Amino acid sequence: MISAGRLDKRVRFDSPTPTEDGFGGREDGWTAQMTVWACYTRLRGGETVLASRLEGRQPTVIRVRASSAARAITTDWRAVDVRTGETFNIRSIVETQDRAWLDITAESGVAT
Repeated sequence: MISAGRLDKRVRFDSPTPTEDGFGGREDGWTAQMTVWACYTRLRGGETVLASRLEGRQPTVIRVRASSAARAITTDWRAVDVRTGETFNIRSIVETQDRAWLDITAESGVAT
């Protein structure tokens, strides 16, 4: 169980949006979909995770309240910490057993 006081991060979720580049091609951009309160759990300890950290990657679980809007998040979206600007690639989304929270495994320090 998590208390509301632990939700101390503001996270914006962006979906990919293709746009015209003006030369007949397309560029990928991002469109903000929602901003929510969240908490982070920085992962470490396993060999795979340690190897990722050596590469400058930071695996993180972002926990948000489950809602119909939050359930629309997919792995092609990204998460952005509103305060710091840190950007995360979303790797997986798992609903907790009580269906009250979404645990979003994400990774920062990689290309978006």
